[in-house]
Amino acid sequence: MDEIETLHINKSRAFIDFMLSQQQWSGLTKIDVEKWLSNFRELQPKEMILVFKLLTNLIYFSEKDVLEALKEGIHNCLFYNVILEKQKAANFNLSQHALSAITKLELRKTCFIPLLDSDSPHESGNYVTRMLVQHGLIQPNQSMFLNKIVTEIRKQNFSRLVIVDDCVGSGDQLKGFWNTAVVNDKGNLILLKDFCTQNDIDANYLTLFGYNKSIDELKQTFIDLKICCVRELSDVQRVFANNSYIWSNENERNEALMLFNDMTGNCGIPLYGYKGLDFAFIMHQTIPDWSLPLLWKENADWKLLMRRKNSNA
Repeated sequence: MDEIETLHINKSRAFIDFMLSQQQWSGLTKIDVEKWLSNFRELQPKEMILVFKLLTNLIYFSEKDVLEALKEGIHNCLFYNVILEKQKAANFNLSQHALSAITKLELRKTCFIPLLDSDSPHESGNYVTRMLVQHGLIQPNQSMFLNKIVTEIRKQNFSRLVIVDDCVGSGDQLKGFWNTAVVNDKGNLILLKDFCTQNDIDANYLTLFGYNKSIDELKQTFIDLKICCVRELSDVQRVFANNSYIWSNENERNEALMLFNDMTGNCGIPLYGYKGLDFAFIMHQTIPDWSLPLLWKENADWKLLMRRKNSNA
């Protein structure tokens, strides 16, 4: 093995060990990583460098990162327009204490429901709403499921509804939910979005992470739903995009594309994720299906890095 190649691989392994030991890759263990790397044991050193480049450039949000994004979403994103109007009215002279009081007041008027996944209703948005309650960002009575929303809004005088999600790739899950979610209003079945309109409920969608093109499309599609995404990913962060952040140049990108395409194809694993997306994105113990399948799919010929919890986002 070339000395430079050896150095690169050793540095990559040291970096991975550091990320694991510091819980920056929370939800992964050294065994998980080594098992996934065993898929590539027959490769030449030059090819292994491409594998390690992919692995060390994972977009990985740890449990701590998720919590920080959630706090930012609650305190800075959801009430941004409200606070901005208050600031304008006060000639931007409001103190931090006053701004905090406004946020607390608005938060008390707000209830939260998870964006449910029909394949796995106990995951996805539920994970985020659990964190909201567990970390004291909202009160338990503010978190509920769709079937309780009408009763609780009238009982507790909520004037704002927030649909909570973990991440957005294509945006299909939200489109399906917002266009079809039904509530029972005094014995009458009505679309959730119509219920919000008829009762002057300010409808919002809060997701922690999302593909910026999909977020922009959702904002244009749903004028009756305020879309808030805390951290947006762009095409630069896609693995095989022309200007991908991972590879040194176009030749290296093409070499990596050819290598991973051949290997996944030989093992019956699709190269691209849902809707042709190719992010290497992991959120604490969760990997969406719009990340590269070579990270989360498995069969007799392929070992996964992380098991995926159902989501069609």
